[in-house]
Amino acid sequence: MTYLNTLAAIALAAVSFAAAQPVAAQPGNCPPGLAKKNPPCVPPGQAKKGVTTQEWLNRHRIGERVDPEDVDWIDDISRLNLPPLTDGSRYAVIDGMLVALDADSYELLQLVRKAAAVFQ
Repeated sequence: MTYLNTLAAIALAAVSFAAAQPVAAQPGNCPPGLAKKNPPCVPPGQAKKGVTTQEWLNRHRIGERVDPEDVDWIDDISRLNLPPLTDGSRYAVIDGMLVALDADSYELLQLVRKAAAVFQ
């Protein structure tokens, strides 16, 4: 009888693992409300424009240039209950997404803003 119980437990674990894999393959950092939409993880306004899930998730990449006019600086983080940053880092909103910029990225963004102002 113990052999059958062990075999049943292994079979149940294998079925549970196989059923869980598609869920784990879903894109990360997706709000629960958007996860249920079609396409998943895409805001309704962007979905109406024909944006796919992959396009939405790949809209920003590390090292990508950001237009200075797309950045909103957040100076009073106490209102947002955000953890304080160290080493000269700052919070910013870039294209509607909250990001933390380290000191080097912040300095580089300031140089880009100054250069953009010269060429306007």
